[in-house]
This record gives sequence, structure tokens and C-alpha cells, in this order.
Amino acid sequence: MTEEKENILENLNKQFVDFVGSVFGESGKEFIEETNEKVKDFSSQSIKKFMEFSDTVLDNLKLKDNEQVIKTRDTIEDLLKQAGLLKDEYEEEEF
Repeated sequence: MTEEKENILENLNKQFVDFVGSVFGESGKEFIEETNEKVKDFSSQSIKKFMEFSDTVLDNLKLKDNEQVIKTRDTIEDLLKQAGLLKDEYEEEEF
């Protein structure tokens, strides 16, 4: 996703939260913000499970030694992390 599209989506999300807040008050705004976080967490968990599944498939098909496949997989993982859709393992641990 390009930076311009990200900014548009972030702005749209902020405007929606503000709209809900103005219509339903602070409790409505809090509800939307909590729901947004839950959706992000669910998406992140789903993507993480899919990546784990793909790793299992790569193992079963003996593709872990194929450099191009692993490079592509790692690139996808990095892009998902940059987009905030996949968290690093160390970020999930609480210190």
C-alpha cells in the first residue's frame, strides 16, 4: 500500500471515529476504537496463523531449501510487518 493510500485510510478512520463520537458521544467513540483494535488483533492473529500454515506446507513440500521460495516468503512477512498486519514475536512478549 502506498503512503498516500495509507494516509487516506488513516484519515478516513479518524474521521469515522470522530463522527461516531459526535453522534453517540464518548461511549460510542470508545466502542469504535475498541472494536478497531479487536479487528486489528484478529487480523494479525489470522495472518500469523496463515504464515504458520504456509511454513508447514513449505516443510511438507520440502521447499525450505529453495532460496527463491524462502526469499519470497520472507519478503511477504516483512511487508506484513511493515503494514502492521503481523507483529514480531518479541513485540508480543511483555517484559
